[in-house]
Amino acid sequence: MDVAGLSSERSARGTRRIGSRHHPVRRPHAGVARPEPTGSGPSAPAIERPAGDAGPAAPDAADQRQADYFMRVLSQNRRLIEQRLDGYQKAIVTAQAGGDVDAVCHLRRMARIEEQDRDNLDGMLERLRSRFARRALAEQPALSPRPHSAVR
Repeated sequence: MDVAGLSSERSARGTRRIGSRHHPVRRPHAGVARPEPTGSGPSAPAIERPAGDAGPAAPDAADQRQADYFMRVLSQNRRLIEQRLDGYQKAIVTAQAGGDVDAVCHLRRMARIEEQDRDNLDGMLERLRSRFARRALAEQPALSPRPHSAVR
């Protein structure tokens, strides 16, 4: 039996006794524990920022851009889930017409999982919209009300 390079024979090439392994001493990588320079020597060059970015509005703008990005990503994922749900609904109808009870059961289970994912995404989107409401209301149209599940 040779599964994933493991042979059942003790004398197989590459097989060693556990006690004969060499365990090298592990050291941290060179950049992990670097001491901080102490003294008045030259420090690392500061990142040049435009004068307009300095101030309390800069993190807010960055947070807003990040929220916009995640809203787009989550909305895209929601659309993909809706497409998969449509496919499952069509497959359920086809399986019911063919009398395949096992397939119907499996497809309904998969559709329920997708509906739970959609509900989770809706919650995340709603929380993002409520927290970053100033631009979200102007840019994002409201989600279409989702139909009640036909999978029960």
